[in-house]
Amino acid sequence: ASALARRAAPALTQRRNFIAGSEEYGKHCFKGAVADAYLAKHGLPAGLLDDPSWTTTSADKVAAAVMDWAHDNGASVMTHWFQPMASLGVRHGQTGQVHNAMFTFDKDGKVEWELEGKALLKGETDGSSYPSGGMRATHTAGGYTVIDPTSPIFLRGDTVFVPTIFVSFYGDALDEKTPLMRAQKAVSTQATRLLKLLGYGVDKVGPNIGLEQEFFLVPRKDYYRRPDLQLTGRTIMGKNAPRGQEMCDHYMAAINPVALECMQEIQHECFMLGIPLRTRHREVAPNQYEFAPFFGTAVTQIDQNLMVMQICDEVAARHGLACLPQEKPFKDINGSGKHNNIS
Repeated sequence: ASALARRAAPALTQRRNFIAGSEEYGKHCFKGAVADAYLAKHGLPAGLLDDPSWTTTSADKVAAAVMDWAHDNGASVMTHWFQPMASLGVRHGQTGQVHNAMFTFDKDGKVEWELEGKALLKGETDGSSYPSGGMRATHTAGGYTVIDPTSPIFLRGDTVFVPTIFVSFYGDALDEKTPLMRAQKAVSTQATRLLKLLGYGVDKVGPNIGLEQEFFLVPRKDYYRRPDLQLTGRTIMGKNAPRGQEMCDHYMAAINPVALECMQEIQHECFMLGIPLRTRHREVAPNQYEFAPFFGTAVTQIDQNLMVMQICDEVAARHGLACLPQEKPFKDINGSGKHNNIS
């Protein structure tokens, strides 16, 4: 490993106007041409990441390629990124992560870059505070992360995010992704069996989804005056607004300039991460908006949707706004859906 030569981490977004340039799409996502360029430097073929078997044959070289890519983009930290049970609506981003700097010391005490394949593939952390953790014996209360090779690695700021599952010592799911992947496998097994009986030879069957994201943008100064919004994501007291959505005049109207600037920055960040947010518009309720992406595989779409919600929250704060993705934040006006489009 070469000596540590830390580069300054870039800002989370380089420009606010969407789209800056097609060449920037997926620049911060280790997939396709972006990944292939770095894999080639380590003697690995293009398209290697399309086959999950790389985790058993080329993990060390892939890890070295990821580290090179990270350094070129100012990142020096890695985290396994998972979706713990019971986090919905409770934690920021709804995900779990422990950040580790990618360096070690040589025999002379000199700092060196290092990211080994085993560190990329799996990790161990404290699982005792997750659901049922207190019911397990102390020596089996750990939580274990294992890479999900079907969902691409990405980076934000100085940190590389590696999508993973999260299980207990005995392999019980401590996250939301493991049950989904097990369900997909079961559906694929039975669907391929059925199709073969009908005369169609297929290797696997998988679901595609396209998750819209509707949300409200409200002034942050007013958000801070509402403890119910801050603690629950919705209003639970008070009177209705004097005017609602009686005329539906908000739907698909011109976007408020303050909201538009915020939405442009959100789209730009997502564009860099390879998240294809194609559509933006006003929704039916006052101050309600929507993003809609191209569809993709279910696991990747859910990963991307979680990151979209986190980016919306963080970018809105930078614009003096609060983003409310909760399903029904206000009484007697439309709630926010997450419609599944694949057309």
